[in-house]
Amino acid sequence: MKKNILVICALGFATSTMVKKNIEDFLQERKIKDWKVDAVGVGMSKEPIKTADIIVSTIGLKQEDFNVPIVDGLSLISGINAEYTLDEIAEIIKKIDE
Repeated sequence: MKKNILVICALGFATSTMVKKNIEDFLQERKIKDWKVDAVGVGMSKEPIKTADIIVSTIGLKQEDFNVPIVDGLSLISGINAEYTLDEIAEIIKKIDE
């Protein structure tokens, strides 16, 4: 069964789509299988959050408000420390997959 990474931004258009693409490319490069990436705006996130295994957000969500790991995705837009963020996602995936 595929696990889900949910990308959340303010509106669910350009920003989350760009972050989604960066994560999908990274998963493919690392040959990480059985994970899918969805992108939504915060206003549309209530239902998709229920099936998320990881949330990557560009809008400052608080970890204590969620039952799954939250990763700050701003670096995947700016490019500054993007590798660190992708490595953080990979570590979380590794723990979940074990």
